[in-house]
Amino acid sequence: MADRQQVGDVAAGVEGIDDTVVAQEEEVACLKPWLASAATGQLVVVAPMRAALAQRLGQPVKPSVVYRLLARHGWRKVVPDTRHPKSKPEVREEWKKNSRKCWKPY
Repeated sequence: MADRQQVGDVAAGVEGIDDTVVAQEEEVACLKPWLASAATGQLVVVAPMRAALAQRLGQPVKPSVVYRLLARHGWRKVVPDTRHPKSKPEVREEWKKNSRKCWKPY
C-alpha cells in the first residue's frame, strides 16, 4: 500500500488515485455544450456526449467513462429509458387490443 501513496503529483488516500482521461479544465470544456440544455431542464443523452468525447480524445470511450465524468461534476441520472430502442409501437398497440382481458392460471 505504501508504494501507491503517491501517483505523480496526486496523493492517494481519501480522494483515491487520479485515473481521469483528461484534465479537469478540459472536462469542463467538454460539458459546456450540454450545460445550456441541462439548465433549462431538458434531458441530456449520454450517446452524443460519448461520441463528442471520443472525437475530442481521438480514441474510443466507454460509456462508464462518460458516466464517471458526469458524476465528478455533480450530474446525475434522473430518468431511465422507458422503452426498448428497437421496439415497435404498432406491435405493442396490436397486442393491447387482442390480449386477454382476464388472465386465469390453468
